[in-house]
Amino acid sequence: MFKLQKIKRKDLDVDKYSKALNDASNYRIYAEHWYLDILTEEKWECLVFGDYEVIMPIPLQYKFGIKFVLQPIYCQQLGVFYKEEISEEIFREFEKKLHKYRVRAYHFNEENTEKFSPEGERRVNQILNIDKPYEYIFKEYRKGRKSDINVAKKANLNLVKKLNIDELITLNRENQDAFISEKNRNKLKLLFESLRRNGKLIGYSLRNNGNENIAMCLLSDSGNRIILIFLIRNKSKKPCGEISFLLNEIFKDFSQVVKEFDFEGSAIPGVASFNESFGADKRLYTIFSNMPNPKLLNA
Repeated sequence: MFKLQKIKRKDLDVDKYSKALNDASNYRIYAEHWYLDILTEEKWECLVFGDYEVIMPIPLQYKFGIKFVLQPIYCQQLGVFYKEEISEEIFREFEKKLHKYRVRAYHFNEENTEKFSPEGERRVNQILNIDKPYEYIFKEYRKGRKSDINVAKKANLNLVKKLNIDELITLNRENQDAFISEKNRNKLKLLFESLRRNGKLIGYSLRNNGNENIAMCLLSDSGNRIILIFLIRNKSKKPCGEISFLLNEIFKDFSQVVKEFDFEGSAIPGVASFNESFGADKRLYTIFSNMPNPKLLNA
């Protein structure tokens, strides 16, 4: 049996943790200590094998005095991170430790899912390979995407390769997006600032002739992949292919710069189909829960 340590956030050796994560073959920015600190308000701990050779961050929440595991917003995948390939026996020890918590939702990354098939529900992510010349990326678009891009080009839109987070949040609020609470808008702003401080921020805005934002997106640099954290269009304006145009410009900018573009998937069929219309492939990740009635603990 392999012994794992459970280390509280306040006792974490940040240098060793950061090195382990950044050396990991399955690195995700979501697991950076500063990223988790923002989204969990520093309520997380870590399962560690050896001298931080293998790590598994565990995000926590407290309700009615009960501690449970809950995957935070803007954080699609966590799981077990490792530099060298690990045995199934080691992975199962991490999995067993997780199962001892009250788990409302915990997301294992794509590599964990493919190699170890952890217990839980499979979810689909969409990943686009952009490690090739832009012309080859564009060639794989479906007809509808190419048509949208041409429509947008005729609309004389202005692409701005930076992002004002206050303008993004205002647009989200004006869109009356009930899926994003004010609390989570505030978290998005804090995450934006943290990404900027750590040199991981990528932002784009698309404006019309009246200098109004019609589409905006917040992305993060996650090593060999660019992750789409937040994407929004101005619902008060008539659609003109702006989202297709904006994403196409991003792919053009990062073609052969990074390996992959991560759409963060979607369970909504229309959104998933839109992502795949750029030529994105499906990848599976896993959501584990052992709480039969998680609605009792709705945040």
